[in-house]
Amino acid sequence: MPAVIVRDIPVEMHRRLKATALQHHRSMNREVLAILEQTLEDRGAKDLPPPVKALKPITGNAVVRIIRNMRGRGL
Repeated sequence: MPAVIVRDIPVEMHRRLKATALQHHRSMNREVLAILEQTLEDRGAKDLPPPVKALKPITGNAVVRIIRNMRGRGL
């Protein structure tokens, strides 16, 4: 399994990480993995655009009309 080494962690950050790991009954390694996983999941959700909602239902006739208009304009 791949490994990552993090160097030069500020003392206060190390202390907080250790305290959080103890609070969650995890090793520091498992706590770091949990934090990374949660952060990446949250970030992935933020990167997605909001769902697109049509203002009114799109019918087959509307699609045909749009295609004919585009053809009429040379598109």
